[in-house]
Amino acid sequence: MEVKIEIVENKEKYYDDLYKIHKNTLLEQDQMSKKCFYEEFTLPTRKYFVAKKGDLILGYIGVLKTIDDYNIMGIAVEENFQHKKIGTKLLQTLIKDAKLNNIATISLEVDEKNEKAINFYKKNGFKLTNIRKNYYKDNDAYIMWYYL
Repeated sequence: MEVKIEIVENKEKYYDDLYKIHKNTLLEQDQMSKKCFYEEFTLPTRKYFVAKKGDLILGYIGVLKTIDDYNIMGIAVEENFQHKKIGTKLLQTLIKDAKLNNIATISLEVDEKNEKAINFYKKNGFKLTNIRKNYYKDNDAYIMWYYL
């Protein structure tokens, strides 16, 4: 069965699955409480895409939409499905959607110590542009941009 990416239309339907993936896969400094995740997830300025295999949710990517930027709030793939290009497929779908919606940039903050994520974004065309001091509890964040 093929992995499909779709825009989350009914956020309530996916909330529990996405929070579980969020909690199980992201580094501690990237995690938020279930209440905070729900509040972020349900805001009208947020847009989420899910990777599905049948009815099984494999991963997600979520962004904060502004006038001409998508700021990536999170990307996560179930541990058993990592290293199968699902994160890449989610990111590529986001980039296509950004182009269709005349978005000029995609931005994100990533922990300076998260080499796996930094390399993933660099491999997919993101450029390190700045550092946000003390963004995480014990670390700085790299600010990365993708220009469309």
